Amino acid sequence: MFCIHCGKEIKETYHFCPYCGGSQPTLEEVDPAPTPTPAPTPTPAPAPTPTPAPETNPGFSPEFREYIGLLERRLNQKANYVPELYSYVFYTERISPALAKMKQFFILTENSYTDYQNMKNYTHACMEYARKSYPGLPRGIMGGLVVYPVMCQAKVTSGAYQFVQEMPASHYAAFEMPVVVELSTKNLYFCTKKPVWGFAMAGGIRKTMEEALRV
Repeated sequence: MFCIHCGKEIKETYHFCPYCGGSQPTLEEVDPAPTPTPAPTPTPAPAPTPTPAPETNPGFSPEFREYIGLLERRLNQKANYVPELYSYVFYTERISPALAKMKQFFILTENSYTDYQNMKNYTHACMEYARKSYPGLPRGIMGGLVVYPVMCQAKVTSGAYQFVQEMPASHYAAFEMPVVVELSTKNLYFCTKKPVWGFAMAGGIRKTMEEALRV
């Protein structure tokens, strides 16, 4: 398939274009016209060719890969590459002061051109992925979900900065904290306001983010 924004060819499983960051329609939203299937013609089986692992995707910079390696050592786990998000995912758990088990997803990608709307779309896609991947008992039964959508940029864009400075959206027994990591300065950008909803949890969520993502 091709990106509906920039026209570049991307995989059908991608929710976001790795080149321009634009969100893509889901398979349910696209209703392609059926094409006739030609009769099969016997052909000799081609010799198998090695398929590169997702981690070899050339779209990521050496600085971003180095940062992912830093987090792998810090969190003591190997990042899981998720092609449909064009992102690396880390999953951790912690017990909050209220004795609730917080299940945490750190979802990282790199796009130095991401603007406000792209950052908003990426955050939404990360929340949906984490909801579907949430393990264990349903949310709210002595447990909650925390999602950190992390956009890495060589230099933070004004649109991405504006988005992460806004109050995150509220969810049932779930929290989102979008973050921009500026790789050139090692700065983290995120919302410093304390929400009325989940006020007691906000401090721990922010502290966990800073400890995990500091460069």
